[in-house]
Amino acid sequence: MSKNIATDVEASLRGRISAGEWKPNGRLPPERDLAVEYGVARNTVRRALDALETDGAIKRHVGRGIFLNGGRGEIAEIVLRVTGVSPADLMAVRMIVEPQAASMAATNASRSDLDAIAEAHGLASEASETQLFEQWDAEFHQRIFAATRNELLISLHDILRIIRNRNAWIELKKKTFSENRRLDYCVHHGAILDALRNRSAQGAAAAMRDHMDAIQMTLFGRHQL
Repeated sequence: MSKNIATDVEASLRGRISAGEWKPNGRLPPERDLAVEYGVARNTVRRALDALETDGAIKRHVGRGIFLNGGRGEIAEIVLRVTGVSPADLMAVRMIVEPQAASMAATNASRSDLDAIAEAHGLASEASETQLFEQWDAEFHQRIFAATRNELLISLHDILRIIRNRNAWIELKKKTFSENRRLDYCVHHGAILDALRNRSAQGAAAAMRDHMDAIQMTLFGRHQL
């Protein structure tokens, strides 16, 4: 296993669930047994199970055990599978989807939508703590998707946000983030907001593409191919 052991355990459990090792509504082994099986501490298993429970894959009942959340349906199964994708795969999808969302938002956003996006940009720019910036950075992007008025795109972004809250993405961001990059990202957000206010679909897409390219360069040391 890698250094991010809880993520490895989570990915393994997802694979076993997808493979049908446990029946819908069936009981998973208790934490102590999983810890022995994986050769890790119980709190490591607990973190992996926390992620699965957050996604709705399992439910835990005190005194009864850990149960697979049955009856999820095809779409929920897909969501369960994709939440374990790599940061590189996530970034590749963001490079495709987010510029198009910005383009659509430039056309469809209401005045209140633009005000909400501007508010998120302003609060991110004023944030002195990394965690607070991350919160408003995520909100900035979420509000752009909301401004598309396209429910499928909005739901897709909800899935992307779940993946971004996984340990692998968070750890990668921590390793590469700096105050200078925060300031650069705020400049990018300002350019995106200007294009949205100007109702420039092409300009908004280009500004978002530049932003995504900068993030990819920061995280992986390469521009979009």
